[in-house]
Amino acid sequence: EAGLERFVSLKKGEFIGREAALKEKENPPLTRIFLEISADDADCLGDEPIWLDGKVAGWVTSGGYAHTVGQSLAQGYLPTELVERARANGLEVEIIGQMRKARLQDEPPFDPQAQRMRS
Repeated sequence: EAGLERFVSLKKGEFIGREAALKEKENPPLTRIFLEISADDADCLGDEPIWLDGKVAGWVTSGGYAHTVGQSLAQGYLPTELVERARANGLEVEIIGQMRKARLQDEPPFDPQAQRMRS
């Protein structure tokens, strides 16, 4: 979850936690996701619940308004087995007690011509 797996060498032989590290490498429990939020009046800050099919499925870790692309964005974690269902069914994020539609971002938001900054 913290992205520290690059510091763990599984080739060094036995160590405490090796089996758990191998298991997690094969089937990661959580996947980091990036979201575009449909909200004009409020943005995610962190710790907002991510809803899938009427149930809390994950949590936002951080978010805010991205001025260079003109979108409210957030990142968070979902259980790995729910990511494809979330992509197909869509998600909602609860911001200040209101449900806001959200969709997974597969590509980073980008304004290649820097049009937003020049407008």
